[in-house]
Amino acid sequence: MRNHPIIINPSLLSADFLDLEKSVRDAASSGARMLHADVMDGVYVPNISFGFDIIEKIVSVSSVPVDVHMMTVAPWKYLDELKNAGAYSVTIHSDVGDVCTRRDALARIRSLGMRAAVALKPAHPAGDVADVIDLCDMILVMTVEPGFGGQKFMEDMIPKIRDVKRIAAQAGVDVSVQVDGGINADNIGLCAAAGADNFVVGTAFFSAADKKERYGKLRAAAEKGASREARD
Repeated sequence: MRNHPIIINPSLLSADFLDLEKSVRDAASSGARMLHADVMDGVYVPNISFGFDIIEKIVSVSSVPVDVHMMTVAPWKYLDELKNAGAYSVTIHSDVGDVCTRRDALARIRSLGMRAAVALKPAHPAGDVADVIDLCDMILVMTVEPGFGGQKFMEDMIPKIRDVKRIAAQAGVDVSVQVDGGINADNIGLCAAAGADNFVVGTAFFSAADKKERYGKLRAAAEKGASREARD
């Protein structure tokens, strides 16, 4: 049974950085119910993106919640800054720190009033979240290697979505399943049919001249996929 609504989540990494405020407002007015912001430290991934002052400015002009993906080696150092910046949810990776450190970080995220999530890089199996899933509101299945926009969707990650759903069910917890990486109208339905409900879309959203129309097409494709999951 699907317990979470379909959410199309535009990734600001693909936005127009010369007019970021317009990109934020356009995304929200298109119908999107969340915005995705990648924080990169140049260590966990080679690239560097934006910091907490930019997150705060994004939040200040956004009418929808901002979902922050921490591609950093020590995300727990910045949880208070994220809270102060207005982040709605914070995602850390399954391969940073040890299990105790990750559990402490996730508990701290929740104690600060934010939603807590863990991301799985392509090489990491769904089982890597088993020790922390009880502290998660969401699991992110990366469908590209983290750190770069515009990559091709990795279809062989789809079974991992089903594995995450199974692990959550076995643990008796209800988590949203997010996918991020190369998501477009051609593959979003495949992810939805596997059980994903939160779809981070970068280039395929922000490259559209008519973002409201593009949002509608993405959502319709996701809902069609979700209906296949329900029949299965």
